[in-house]
Amino acid sequence: MASEGLAGSAGVWVLGTFAIYLLVLLGIGLYSSRLMDSVDDYVIGGRTIGPVVTGFSERASEMSGWLTLGVPSDAFGTGVMAFYNGLGMIPADLFAWAGIAKRLRKYTEIVKAVTLPTFFETRLQDETGYVKGVSAIVLMIFEGGYVGAQIVAAGTLLEVLTGVSSLVGILVGGVIVVGYTMLGGYFAVAWSDYVQGAIILIAFIILPIIAFTNYGLPFGELASVGSSYTSVTAGMTGWAAVFGIISYAAIGLGIPGNPHVMVRFMGIDEVENIRLAALVAQLFMFVAYIGAGFVGLYALVVFGQGGIEDPNNVMPLLTLEFFPGAIAGIILAAALAAMMSSADSQLLVATSAIVEDVYHGYVNPNASQETLVRYSQYVTLGLGAASVAFAFLAQNTPIYTLVLDYAWGGLGAAIGPTLIASLWWKRVTAPGSVASMIVGTLTMVLWIQLSTLLEVLGLMGAVEGSAFLTGLVGVYGLFPAFILSTATLIVVSLLTPPPEGVDDHFESFNKPLAAVSSGDDPTGTPDYVTDGGRDVEPKAVTETDNIRAHVTASDYWDTGDE
Repeated sequence: MASEGLAGSAGVWVLGTFAIYLLVLLGIGLYSSRLMDSVDDYVIGGRTIGPVVTGFSERASEMSGWLTLGVPSDAFGTGVMAFYNGLGMIPADLFAWAGIAKRLRKYTEIVKAVTLPTFFETRLQDETGYVKGVSAIVLMIFEGGYVGAQIVAAGTLLEVLTGVSSLVGILVGGVIVVGYTMLGGYFAVAWSDYVQGAIILIAFIILPIIAFTNYGLPFGELASVGSSYTSVTAGMTGWAAVFGIISYAAIGLGIPGNPHVMVRFMGIDEVENIRLAALVAQLFMFVAYIGAGFVGLYALVVFGQGGIEDPNNVMPLLTLEFFPGAIAGIILAAALAAMMSSADSQLLVATSAIVEDVYHGYVNPNASQETLVRYSQYVTLGLGAASVAFAFLAQNTPIYTLVLDYAWGGLGAAIGPTLIASLWWKRVTAPGSVASMIVGTLTMVLWIQLSTLLEVLGLMGAVEGSAFLTGLVGVYGLFPAFILSTATLIVVSLLTPPPEGVDDHFESFNKPLAAVSSGDDPTGTPDYVTDGGRDVEPKAVTETDNIRAHVTASDYWDTGDE
């Protein structure tokens, strides 16, 4: 173990700044715990989270160590082609806000669905429990792995910066994330994401600006390093270039399937605020991705090709190059902030899957508010401990692989097609959804190991003889997994009986909510407006529960005298 990290004498400032930052997060959690009177408060913060905080939180919860360490590393290795990281993510996130947010927010309230698995079960009229069970298992596996991946990234960054062991870094990061999530629930998560999102945004604005004032635009210097660094295909041609671009674009396919992003849509305070939240999220995303890309390019200019042994250190080294210790400590806290912001959101979603979809859905449907809050905290603690253990075992696995291949990609391929179809296609069925989730999960996992499998079978030689097959085998696994998952969903749904009364469900998108969910309406309350599968007041761990309470208390949907 090194006694001194990359930061050298600045390591004291880095540790000191980060320690203060972590104390602020714990303070948020302790303060938030005073505001929790129910499970609703645990997951939505009493409906006090507005569009600006929601927009920041939606982006900060997803960007993680992949943005702060991964994108600069990618740019350092490939050049301007790294800007394609935003090629799929920016338009995909815009589509999600425009085509999913309003429908998901409204529909989940109408049918009183309380998590994505419960929403799927209610929308698809699944009486077998398979849809809810399979989707809950998928969430527990991949979200738990996601949390571990972020803790790995945090531990790695602390190790390379300060010289502390990776175990210490993993334990510190895990304790902080689990601590303030368990204490403050969604309120703490959303507000800490807001603080962390602001730090990330400032960091990726300041670093390129300082580098520009010292070196000007980097493209001329990059051309002298190597022509591939200024090529939009990184020097690749033919099928290699095509599949390279497809791999970047396919990253965006993961957005609809990642619940820690989707729950932001379900939990926003008012439907009319979705547009403002989307604007905040898109501006955040555009600036952050462009800034992260330029950080990698300027690192090439400053340190030269091969000047950084571990590309994951690109962002920390450039920060230390331009700033004194105290300021570097603040900037480097942004990288750790990104990892924490993803981990806390994913931990809360995984907790929801266990407490609501498993315990409350199957074991104890009549659990009290106090019981669910207590169990939610216990599960958060248990999942956090398991994630820390996973992080220790996987500490030598690249964070880019952990996040994109096994967490982001797995959720996108398994959950994404069903979510989109449930909101836009009347014909989707429960068997189609279950088959889609299984195929998406297996394809994503197997595709990552495809090269190894082909080697074992002695087929890799034939693949390498074809440029098309070589590119296809190397393409990002979410691309084929999402296609196969979607195709399975369509085929099986067309071969099985559709749910009944879906036309009435879809008509609700064009009506005021009060017209379909109020018993005072002359037409009565439709049969599909359920109690979420229970005959008692919903008490599940979810954002949508508190939406209903807020609607009832504020008469927000009342249209007035007509």
